[in-house]
Amino acid sequence: MLGNPAQAQLSQAVSQAAAPLASAKAPTVAPGQAALQQAAQLLRQGLAPEAVAVLRLLVNSNAPPIRAQSRYLLAIALDATGAPAEGLKALEGTLTDTTPLGQAIGTLRGQLLLQAAELALNTGAPEQATPYLQDYERLSVQPAKARFQRLNETLSPTPAQTAAAPFKVGVLLPQSGPLAAVGADLLRGLQLGLPTFSAAGRKLELVVRDTPSPAAARNAATELRAQGITLVIGPLLANQVAAVREALGGVPLLSFSSDGAVLGPQTHTLNFLPAQQAAQVATAAIGQGKPRVAALVPQGSYGEATLNGLRQALEQGGGTLVKSSFYNPQDTDIGSSIRELGKGFEALFVPAAARNLPLIAAQLAYYDLDRGVQLLGTGLWQDGARQSPLLAPSANGLRGSLFVGPTPPPGFAEKFEQTYGAAPHPLAGLGYDAAALLAQVANEQARTGNAPAQILLRPEGFYAPGGYVRFVPTGQTERGLALQAIGQGQFETRRSSLSLAPLPLPNPLLPSVTGNAAWW
Repeated sequence: MLGNPAQAQLSQAVSQAAAPLASAKAPTVAPGQAALQQAAQLLRQGLAPEAVAVLRLLVNSNAPPIRAQSRYLLAIALDATGAPAEGLKALEGTLTDTTPLGQAIGTLRGQLLLQAAELALNTGAPEQATPYLQDYERLSVQPAKARFQRLNETLSPTPAQTAAAPFKVGVLLPQSGPLAAVGADLLRGLQLGLPTFSAAGRKLELVVRDTPSPAAARNAATELRAQGITLVIGPLLANQVAAVREALGGVPLLSFSSDGAVLGPQTHTLNFLPAQQAAQVATAAIGQGKPRVAALVPQGSYGEATLNGLRQALEQGGGTLVKSSFYNPQDTDIGSSIRELGKGFEALFVPAAARNLPLIAAQLAYYDLDRGVQLLGTGLWQDGARQSPLLAPSANGLRGSLFVGPTPPPGFAEKFEQTYGAAPHPLAGLGYDAAALLAQVANEQARTGNAPAQILLRPEGFYAPGGYVRFVPTGQTERGLALQAIGQGQFETRRSSLSLAPLPLPNPLLPSVTGNAAWW
């Protein structure tokens, strides 16, 4: 945590003038092994930006072992902030040798080259990917060769790949009934992304079926399975997922439900799970030096899921859940639930809907729980309205409150409105992300012949402009999320969502150094 004065001074120095990497003119500091261990702990807690702030000074240490290990950690931390190319720069001049740290650096360099190539390919700059892949081929240590092969062949697809038959995808969305407007915008988002993401590769063909009810969803899934569809997008509602999963009989399902309880093997979601949002905002609180957190959560499955995510993240990150209290979201007076919280916490987690939060904040102020307490929330705070109640002048007391949640893909809202003449539903961006993911699956299936179920579980996950997607065999989905604050008339992004999944943290994080480690 960067909570004490010495750490705050270190962070402030970095923010005022980013320290250069090791050079003859760079100032040297000798903060010692303790600071290096602190940086490693920050990484374990998921606080990559804070780790970068510490490590940018440690790389200029006058102690060679500290300088060596900090270079390695800085490269990992920069990748975790979405900057793999900067991570490669941190490793410039280092050597791959037989020491534990030298071997770890060699592996990391290869991984970062693939990360940078992946990012370039998916952001419309394939010419920038070529040098990274060429550098990878020259390495003596070449990790993740299957990923290199995929990227190399994506950059230069064979005629057989581009001539492959269209990749057919089943789409189960409500096109009639009370949720027809939501289903229509999800489909529009998906269709809007198809020309962008499949233009240079295998064509995608959507087979759309209406799902106004669980029975209709089950029948549609049975029909898609009979047609030989190998991948299905949807449905929207959790109560339809179980029926659809059974009817598909093992065909991979990528739903839009945010209920983690309905997920399982071959059944994933493209939505953002509440527990993950709660976990990441808890991590943000720890990073701000406020590890003592209380929770005021709504009754029901959503409140329980977010509270569990919050609790686990605090336990893993060195924080404390001081007290939790449930309230009835239908009640206008929740004073009894607020009084249960007591005192002694620095941050308060309130995963309430945006329309309810101003009333809750007023009651918190009445019970004197607003002074010096950081309010934390989830994506419910950003309800997609053109003028959120949280941005109104009357909500001035909420300024600076933090929440974690999805952000629309860059430029998506403008593109959607220009195409369809109306602003998109908040969920429409999930359809756009789905188009990016489907294009990647379709191209890899054409190249390898592997089943979509196998491709979906690739360890590096999938690039998505609204936040990366990574599936695990249990059905859980990891998504890139943004950290935002309630500002003056707008939501302020404090940390952008990552469109590319960061590398998993190696074990150990600090490989041992032998000799003088004077590799620069």
